[in-house]
Amino acid sequence: MREANKMGDAQEKLNKILEEMNTIKKAKSVFVTNVKGEDINWEMSFQFNLDNEDPFYVEVKDQIATLSKGTKSDAEIVMSGDNDALIRICEGKGDFTHAISREQIKVEQGKVMDVIRLTRAITQVLQAKK
Repeated sequence: MREANKMGDAQEKLNKILEEMNTIKKAKSVFVTNVKGEDINWEMSFQFNLDNEDPFYVEVKDQIATLSKGTKSDAEIVMSGDNDALIRICEGKGDFTHAISREQIKVEQGKVMDVIRLTRAITQVLQAKK
């Protein structure tokens, strides 16, 4: 049995991606929306309730993504499903669009388009590694 304070595999891999994301300008730019000629920072929170993992959430604010353990009751996006699907996404072997369409990840609350924006930022990190 996993220790309560130890990160699960998916959580750990996503956290490493987010740490890199916060240092890559092109990845951070995914979190900016231009509205009527003005750049607006995108703020969003994602709750992950995955199989074989303790709950965790990601918050995006001021172009910085942070991962925290636990449950964020007011998260805009709530996802559940297979933690292996998130591991594959973090390894560049898939994305949220495919995981959702294959029902490996379920968006229980919020807009899939917001999840796709997170995928775009993750993709920027993976491409920067090449």
